[in-house]
Amino acid sequence: MTGCSSDSEKNENNSASESSHSSSESENKETSSAESTTSVPATQATSGNTTEESTNGSSDSQKEVRILDIDKKIIHESASSVEYSATLTETNCSTAYLGKNAAKQYPDLAESINSTGEFYEVNMLQQNNMFASSAEEALSSGAENFETYIFDLNVYVRRADSVAVSILHNSYDYFGIDSESRNFWGENFDTETGETLHLSDVVTDTDKLAEAVESELYKSFGKDTFYSDNTIKDYFKDYIVDGSNWTLEYNGVTIYFDDGEIAVSGVGDISVTIDFEKYPELFNEKYKNTPDAYIVGLPMKSSFYTDLDGDGSSEHLTLADSYEGKYGVDRTLSLSISTPETDYAEKLMANDCEAYYVKTADGKNYLYVLMELESQTELYTFQLTKTTVNKVGKQSVSPHYSGQTVSVPTDPDNMHFDIFGKTDIEPVGDDFFSVGADGMPVMN
Repeated sequence: MTGCSSDSEKNENNSASESSHSSSESENKETSSAESTTSVPATQATSGNTTEESTNGSSDSQKEVRILDIDKKIIHESASSVEYSATLTETNCSTAYLGKNAAKQYPDLAESINSTGEFYEVNMLQQNNMFASSAEEALSSGAENFETYIFDLNVYVRRADSVAVSILHNSYDYFGIDSESRNFWGENFDTETGETLHLSDVVTDTDKLAEAVESELYKSFGKDTFYSDNTIKDYFKDYIVDGSNWTLEYNGVTIYFDDGEIAVSGVGDISVTIDFEKYPELFNEKYKNTPDAYIVGLPMKSSFYTDLDGDGSSEHLTLADSYEGKYGVDRTLSLSISTPETDYAEKLMANDCEAYYVKTADGKNYLYVLMELESQTELYTFQLTKTTVNKVGKQSVSPHYSGQTVSVPTDPDNMHFDIFGKTDIEPVGDDFFSVGADGMPVMN
């Protein structure tokens, strides 16, 4: 799992255990599930949307929207010094690939997404090797103070349907306590053509977008947080056509700003979502067409905006994690979940975690948090409202692994999970699940 933490104590044993999760039975299940992964179930039909079969060439905004299957490839690479018996560099990289079923229907999209994933894999491995020599020099000049160089790249599926696919990338580089960086950027694609989407393809008026971004950021952070009265508007005046600091969500467009980019350094990473519903005039109608039920990958220590009370406006959801103890040895995770009117905190035994926001067709909101334990993974389910965070329960399941590839949950009615017994290190089987009445996954 490459999820919440970018901790230098992650090791190769973790990658080895992940890569062993393969099953010939699951291959049959993937083949038989082709229809369910590319169509919206009857319980998930979007209000006001008619099916493609009934529109006969009508506008994009009237077409039925189908959730797509996405896979994530995970690789681990490290370089060591024999002389000093120390790890010089460590790279943990996850990249997105279009799932088998979606790739059959959208070959151009598969080519675009898969080639992007391959590019990042090659780049991360080259970076690992390139910095190994400089790390060894640093080690030789001060062995007692040396810390392993860490390069992490995680991907989060923000949207994956028959209209658009959006992948959020989060990189973390660590060169010692006084030298670390974190960056966010998006890769956005039109599903039918496979072409990369630029912000101008989705947004109809960049000047009005700048005004909306300014308004929302002032509400969240206060006007005095930013460098000047014109900082945000000037940012968009100079915005390059192929800028990548945004993702296309199911409910709008999210813009990401690095620490110090538009606000005083030290405020941290800033993001803002401009809602389709609140600002409908700003967006191309095609990309406003979305399903009612979906799953979104969430990075830790970052904001996510969604409608938690059904009033049509988004609320601020924040997740944070911190760890105590050595990786793999009685390691404790402190998890906090915050909504506008409540804070939830709990300490759990876990080496790592990753989180998913789940929206169901009946308007309920859930949070799935996968906890990586010493020998297996547990999934915790939380129900969210604007005023409450309630833990529903936990299950011994995790997204299905096959070799280095994991099936990313994208569809609340079709989640491919590995199943663990109470004491099993390896899964006892795998199956497809849907979100149950209480939010917890139930086998299909």
